[in-house]
Amino acid sequence: MVAARITALAVILFAQVAYAQVEPSRIPEPPTDALARFQPFFGTYTVSGNYFGQEWRGTLDVRPAVKGWYVEWEINVHSGPIDRQLRMLMTWDMKSEQYRIWRFETLPPEPSDRAEGSGWFEGDEFVMEWVMPAPDGEPGIFRNRVQMETADILVMVSEGERASGDIQRIGVTTARRRL
Repeated sequence: MVAARITALAVILFAQVAYAQVEPSRIPEPPTDALARFQPFFGTYTVSGNYFGQEWRGTLDVRPAVKGWYVEWEINVHSGPIDRQLRMLMTWDMKSEQYRIWRFETLPPEPSDRAEGSGWFEGDEFVMEWVMPAPDGEPGIFRNRVQMETADILVMVSEGERASGDIQRIGVTTARRRL
C-alpha cells in the first residue's frame, strides 16, 4: 500500500515537471542575471600551472551551457605523460541562493557530497569550494579562487584547508586568453 502511494506521488511529480517543459505558459527562465557575473571569464585560454611542484600546460574554455542555465569550465591538460580533463558545471540555485558546482574529471567518480560544491563572489573574485579530505584523510575543504588579473589573464589559486584551519596553497593556474 505504501509503495503504491509513493509510486503514485512520483508519477504526479514527474507529470508536473514534464508539463512545465512543454507548456508554453510555464517555461522556466534561466538565472540570467546571476550567471551574467561570469561574463568576464568567458573565453578560450592557453593555461599553465604548477600543482604540488609539478608543471603542466593545457587549455581552458569557459562558456555558457545548457541554453544559458549553466556555465561550463573545461580544462584539458596535455603535458608530458599527463592527459587529463576537468569539467565543471555551475548555476545559480534560486532556492538556496548560492552557486552550485559539479566537478567531473578523469578520475574514478567521487561520492556526490564531494563532486558537488558551492561558490560565491567576493568582489570580482569567484570562490569555488568542495568538502574533501586532505591527502592524509583529515577532513578538509578544497577551494579555487578565480579572478581576472587583466582583461585577458585569468588566475586560479587552488588551496586546501584542513579542519584545524591550516590553509595550504596547492597550486596556481595562469590562463591567457586566445585572441
